Formats: sequence, structure tokens, C-alpha cells
Amino acid sequence: MIVMKEDFSLTKEEKRAIVEYKIKKGLPESVGITFGDVYVPERYSDIRSRAEISDFSVKIAGGLEFGIPFVSANMEPVTGVQMAVGIEREGGLGLLPQTLPIEDRLYMLERIKRTDCAFIENPLEISPEATLGEAKILMKKFSVSSLILTKGGKPEGILTHRDWRFEKDESKKVKSLAGALGKKLITAPRGTAFKEAEGILIKNKIEKLPLLDKSGSLAGLITAHGLFYKISYPLATRDAKGRFLLAGSIGVGQHFTDKHLKEVELQAERGIKILLVDTARAFGVNIKEAIYAIRRDFPGLILIVGNVSSAEGAKALFEWGAHIVKVNQGRGHVCRTSKMGVGQPQLSAIAECAVVAKKYGGKIIADGGMKNPGDLVKAVVAGADLLMSGFLLAGTYESAAPIESDENGSLYKTYKGSASLEAQLERIKNGTLDRIREPEGIAEKVPVTGSLHDKIRSLMDGMRSAMSYSGVRSLSELKDKGVFELQTEAGLKEGTKR
Repeated sequence: MIVMKEDFSLTKEEKRAIVEYKIKKGLPESVGITFGDVYVPERYSDIRSRAEISDFSVKIAGGLEFGIPFVSANMEPVTGVQMAVGIEREGGLGLLPQTLPIEDRLYMLERIKRTDCAFIENPLEISPEATLGEAKILMKKFSVSSLILTKGGKPEGILTHRDWRFEKDESKKVKSLAGALGKKLITAPRGTAFKEAEGILIKNKIEKLPLLDKSGSLAGLITAHGLFYKISYPLATRDAKGRFLLAGSIGVGQHFTDKHLKEVELQAERGIKILLVDTARAFGVNIKEAIYAIRRDFPGLILIVGNVSSAEGAKALFEWGAHIVKVNQGRGHVCRTSKMGVGQPQLSAIAECAVVAKKYGGKIIADGGMKNPGDLVKAVVAGADLLMSGFLLAGTYESAAPIESDENGSLYKTYKGSASLEAQLERIKNGTLDRIREPEGIAEKVPVTGSLHDKIRSLMDGMRSAMSYSGVRSLSELKDKGVFELQTEAGLKEGTKR
């Protein structure tokens, strides 16, 4: 039997649209270029101060919106719980590494879901007969400091950090420590609005408000702590229940199996709204099978799929059912896939895929290759909707790599490419890789640069500067109106001299 291959060749209309878009943007039609090959020319600006520029919002599928366009790379040295929480506090998105064992990803999702949360759907419960030692184990596991005491599903009290902070006898039962036990517990019915809950918390001078169903069983929890964080981080990426938006991840091997589908199911049960389907080479039958199976069984998930570096690859992913396509092959800071002779220069790849995304109503993530705020701006001008980086975030305190010190006392972190020898050895150790492949990445030391908050502010200030020169006040305006001029290598060196 002859199996016919699918044809994702571009139509004449699609080719014409790409050429017209490149001409409009000032890009060459048939030569692949990247960030250093162009500059963004100044335009007349009625912006008196770059401080006027405040709109960095990006809308994606499913009515979701991000306050800033930054996405932390799904790399083990970059995104863990701290990075995911930190970047979502700022208004971006954290993508967990699909290379981690599923148990680790599930644990991380639980931690993220409960952090800074105004509404906790499944509060942590413990029996009044449990010991303080047992309670501490549970609290440490999920990084919380209080528990709801329940008997038969009905709340009887709350063990807060004030009740046990100075207690040294861990054999004591929690019912003897919980200050509210035996007193009338202040509760509210399930469905109580945040504003009403805030009034109850203030009136009764309490920090936690258990929510009950009609039978009187525990059905949720609203915390003053979570409400405070809603005020402190107004741009934070949250769902309708005040929780950080959960994004799952899955890798795809030679075949998409029931095991992969089970991993999706387990993450969906944790409440993910977005799923990253990731492989270095997404323009292939294995990703097609994965998208079809996931869309069939989990039609409500927003799918980020990658990576590709061509218009044809993006076309295939959108036709198969991707909502957002991740663009880059071999152009990341610690990626060396380009040495294999593949991968289009990043700026041209973004531009071509952006034309396809517009046709299908999808979005584009520029995944890596950006080394400074100017590169971020150029990625948006080329057509990117979201900006993913590992290199720019790897040196922050919140990145997942541990802080180390060299012989001079300088602090650094080790930033490993996902296909580097070092990363592969770790994956073999945790059971997510069967053998060493030809390394297509490297590991390098990056200096510790400070907090994620300060890094994000610095990057945004740089983008504001460029936007003020272009006379635009929002990313959508920058994407629509921004154009390029080509420059020589000498021109690049002149503009980037120290």
C-alpha cells in the first residue's frame, strides 16, 4: 500500500503574503537574517516621556491575556516553582520543563496553584487527632503555614502559624494547639464573592475564611494573604478564581502513546489551562498524532506547540490544531542545532511564521536568540506575540539552577542547553532519557544578576526606550507599525561597542 504524504507547501497566495510582509517590514525576500542584521529606524514621536508607555498586554486564545509578553523557557535550569510564580506575578507565563518526571511536574503545579492564592479550591486538611510533626510534614511539602482541621469533611478549626511557631513538642495533637478549635468558626457559603469575603475577613479580624457546601462540608478557602497579593501584583497572570494560571508540559518521542496521554490527563486534573507540546522538531508525524489525540480528549486546553523555523512548519501545526506556535531551531544561546545545518535565522523565521499565524488566527512565540531589550523589540516588530527566553532569565535568583561560587567568590549559575551533554546525563539519571545523543547544546556559567522583578523591569525599560523612538505606546502598535533597515556588520559593531 502506498502512503501519501501530506503536503504543507505554501500556496501562491501564502508565498505572496510572506513576500509582501517582508517588503513592508524592510526585510530581504530570500535571505535569512537575524537580529544583528537590522536596526529599527526612528520615527516622529509625540511621546514626551518613555514613562507614558505602559501597555505591554498580549491577548491569546480562550480569552486569556498576559500583562507582559515574557515567557520563561521550559528548561530545567530556568523554570521551576520560583520562576513560574515570579514571572506570573509580573504578568507573564512560566512553562515547566517537559523533561522532568511527571511526578515532579505535578508537584510543581500544586505548589504554583496554592501560592499567593486568594481562593483555594481544595484546602489542605488534617485530622484534629494528627500530631504537630505530621502537620509540619504536610505544610513543608506544599510550602504553607496553616491547615484546616476537619472531621468527616466538616471543618472544626484552623491551625495557623501563630499556633505552632514556638511549640517544640511535635508529638502534641493539633487539636490542642489550634486556637480556633472549640470556638465558633467563621465561615461562608461556597460561591462567596471576593469583595464580600474581604468584608467578612476585615470585620472579624481573621485571615482565612473556609467555604462550605450545603451539607456543611469544606468546599474551599479564601485567604486574606491571597487577596493582599491580588492588590500587590495587579498584572499577575491569574484565572477567574484568583489562582496563578497553570500551564502543563509534555514531551513527545517517536510515538505519542497512552503514557503521554495519561500525563496530559494528570496535569488536566491539576487544573492546567495551557499545555506545551514540545519537541525540537515539531514539523513531523509524531507531533501531528499528539495534537490530534490531545484535542480529541482535552478540547478545552490551549495548545502551545513547537518548535519550527519555517512557514510550512507553522502552517502544519496550526492546521493540526495548535493555538500558539513556538519558533526557533538552533538559535538559542546554548543551543547548537544549527551546527547540523538546519534552522532558519531567527528574525526571518519569526516573520514568515507570523504571516501564517495571522491567516489561522494563531499566535507566535519567539523562542530564544534574544540577548538584550533591542532584540526583544525586533522580535515584536517581526511579528512575535510572546517572547520566550532562558538566557535573559537564567542568572536571576528565581531561576531553577542553584547558585554557585567560583574561586574568586563570584556568584554564578550553570545554564545548560536542553540537548547538552550535561542535561542529557541528568535526564538519564532521572529516567526520562534512554541514551546519550550527539549533543546539540552546551553548558556555560552565567553571573547571578539579581531578582527576577528587577530583571523584568530592566528589560521593559529598554523596550520602552526603543518604543519611544518609534512613537508607539503599545506592543500591538509596535508590531503593526514597526519596520527595519538593514545594517552591515560594521554598523552593528559601531552600535554595540562597549
